Amino acid sequence: MIKISPTIDFNAKCPSDGADLDITGVAIPGMRCLIDSICPCCGTAYYLDLPVAHALWSPVILNQKTAEIYESRKFYWFNKLLKEGFLNQVDLEIVPIVHKFFEANRIIIVNCLDFLYGHSLLKLLNVQRHLDNDPELGCCVLVPSQLVHLVPDGVAEIWEFPVAIKEGGKWYCSLQSWMNEQLTQYEECYLSKAYPHPSHRVYDLPRFVRNLPDISPEIRGGKPIILYSYREDRLWGRTLTHQQRNLQKLYTRLSAIFPDLVFVLIGFGNNNKISATRAKLIDLRTDRFNVDCDRLWMAYMCVSDCVIGVHGSNMLLPSGLAKSTVELVPQSRLGNIFQDILFSRHFQDIREGFLNYRFIYGNDNLSDVRTSIVADLIMGIIAYNERHSFWFKVSESESNEFNYSNPEFSQLVAQYFSIRYNPNSYNLKTKLKSKITKFHLDRLHKLDTEE
Repeated sequence: MIKISPTIDFNAKCPSDGADLDITGVAIPGMRCLIDSICPCCGTAYYLDLPVAHALWSPVILNQKTAEIYESRKFYWFNKLLKEGFLNQVDLEIVPIVHKFFEANRIIIVNCLDFLYGHSLLKLLNVQRHLDNDPELGCCVLVPSQLVHLVPDGVAEIWEFPVAIKEGGKWYCSLQSWMNEQLTQYEECYLSKAYPHPSHRVYDLPRFVRNLPDISPEIRGGKPIILYSYREDRLWGRTLTHQQRNLQKLYTRLSAIFPDLVFVLIGFGNNNKISATRAKLIDLRTDRFNVDCDRLWMAYMCVSDCVIGVHGSNMLLPSGLAKSTVELVPQSRLGNIFQDILFSRHFQDIREGFLNYRFIYGNDNLSDVRTSIVADLIMGIIAYNERHSFWFKVSESESNEFNYSNPEFSQLVAQYFSIRYNPNSYNLKTKLKSKITKFHLDRLHKLDTEE
């Protein structure tokens, strides 16, 4: 953490002449946490990133007169955000709504504002670190309205900033003034480094995800529970129509194997319509965020045997709450792998991670990712993960007895795989049935890659 009041624990040099800068104050106009400074030699005023969140790796210096950017790494999107925000400052009077839980003279501020949902959520996970390790400081969380219900118990104050998450990268003059005023109200103020990719060992999701609705009547008798985390801005397929076919075929394939399946759709957008078969279909998609819907989504995530979705922040909470995930990774996102995965803090064996988090790589629009591959992977996870996990731990246990909690899953999947991949292992009658089944499956394979 960094001390920012009444003194500022920070030193920097002028990018033009190398002189030590005079620090005149702190500026927090949005997602950026900045130092306001001036060079005593050349008289140039600068804003400098404090080492917080992504600025830990790529701090930026901005010339307040010319808006020129000085930075040590070519972190384009991060540099651009600061410059654009500075040049297009928002003059509307928008200030945080304060939710105070107890008085604190010394505080630590966790700034969770950002222009991306995933970034904001990952910053929020840092709160637990301070609740556990810095109990002498009251934790004050600056957070967008959309994440207020995920702030864990134990914080001193929530500073709810009432703008959409996507607007968090802007420069709000009113917020900057409000924050400066807040700093004068406390004996000491510190700033959290808000690590952008915190380790799974420093947060426990149940402390953030709580007060969920009871969905047991909706899923009673249903198994397995498969959830698809839906989005329309990053598709599984070339078009929305292609994505709709993929989703329908995936649901149909899984329904054919698991008659008691519950298939759940969550996410934003309703352009793809899925027709129900004999298996239960629960469509919880919406066009607009609301807290009750978000809590309902998380309740289904917690009971899901597997969550599928395209790489992105939509996979963060599902990956941390569900038993397993299958992530579809476009080629353009290969450099961001694992950034949208919340690993369980309870993993004792690294191999558990390989069992529970699976990735399928495709082209930029994932049009080459077949539903057959996705379905087969899901079935393998559900049928065999439990057995694999047992064998990983057999040397640490006194018992070598293994029993499936759902033996029917392994039987259904084994029968499917035997027909799908080994049609010659049965008698003539079964063989004919297998060939017919294989023909239909092959036709589905062909359709997977068609427009």
